[in-house]
Amino acid sequence: MPEKFNKDGVIINAEDLTVLEVVQRRVRCPCCHSMVFKKWPLGWDAHVAFKCRGAEGDTDQERKMYFRERFVRLFR
Repeated sequence: MPEKFNKDGVIINAEDLTVLEVVQRRVRCPCCHSMVFKKWPLGWDAHVAFKCRGAEGDTDQERKMYFRERFVRLFR
């Protein structure tokens, strides 16, 4: 599936893409759809651990594990 962008040039369908299509690009969080990463995947772990409303888990480690497993295609 091709990338979809918002009016600011941010990729908004990362959940449908692969790491090669999103790496080092501006990407909206595929889980909560509110955070914009300036260069994917920089900062994903801090966002997911403490701010992401879509990540599930009781601890920061559980939330990060959930995110990595759900969006495994977005990581190398």
